[in-house]
Amino acid sequence: MAERIELTFLGTGSAIPTARRNHPAMLLKYRSENILIDCGEGTQRQFRKAKLNPCKITKILISHWHGDHVFGLPGILNTLRLNGYNRKLEIYGPKGTNEWVRKYLDLVGMRGQDLDLKVVEVKSGVIFESEDFFIECAEMDHDCPAVGYSFVVKERSRLDREKLKKLKIPNSPLMGELALGKKVKIGGKVVDGKKLLYKEEARKVSFVMDTRMTKNAVSLAKGADLLVCEATYSAKEDGELLSERAHLSSVEAAGIGKKAKVKGLALIHLSQRYEGIPKVILKEAVEVFGDGVVVPEDLEKVVL
Repeated sequence: MAERIELTFLGTGSAIPTARRNHPAMLLKYRSENILIDCGEGTQRQFRKAKLNPCKITKILISHWHGDHVFGLPGILNTLRLNGYNRKLEIYGPKGTNEWVRKYLDLVGMRGQDLDLKVVEVKSGVIFESEDFFIECAEMDHDCPAVGYSFVVKERSRLDREKLKKLKIPNSPLMGELALGKKVKIGGKVVDGKKLLYKEEARKVSFVMDTRMTKNAVSLAKGADLLVCEATYSAKEDGELLSERAHLSSVEAAGIGKKAKVKGLALIHLSQRYEGIPKVILKEAVEVFGDGVVVPEDLEKVVL
């Protein structure tokens, strides 16, 4: 069975939080990784409500440094310090991230040695890669430096645990040979590794936060299993606001998803005028994208 990607929507609102929708934040869990995407005000309490532990965060991806996406960061950093967080915390963000992190540390009276931080300013391309997955980003078109991100699990061959169990194959260093598809001798029997392998397909989750319509968003999200995209405004009711406020409408967000041929589309960052009637945003997006669009509520979770 493939390792699961779990995505929890900690906050799905926009600049002004409401009783129903908190400021933007999402937690992506994959194996030992717990990656926080944006960190709006109140994110710590959302962790508590979702019964998640912020001290397990391994990376923080900041889309841009507008307050509704980052005002929760000083509190998170202070909580990690107070709880003896003892791993290296990686923070990625667009131009200016180093300066903003320093300011936020000053804000809560933290010194450099209080947390082991790795701060990386990013612009485009692959920003992190491991054996199992990589993270890439692309510039967005907002009214400050901004980036979108994609989390991509690599296609790979894996040993079928159920077959190993049925054959009563013990855990041993020979597992590495089987994982390479080789034949090995175990308990007097020759076991063919190729017959125990299955292919785990690549999976991709993309995040496009505050931006105007841009081809970079389409390229970044291409082929994603899920695109999480801002849809601040209704195209029909708020069209004149889009160019002024550097945000996407429901129709533009759906257009990005359709052009990128994503499998699923989750719309967040709804303006407070639609937070109680998300069907307005949903209906417009479905007319463009078709089935597969959702407007998640705070604390909802999806598994891929």
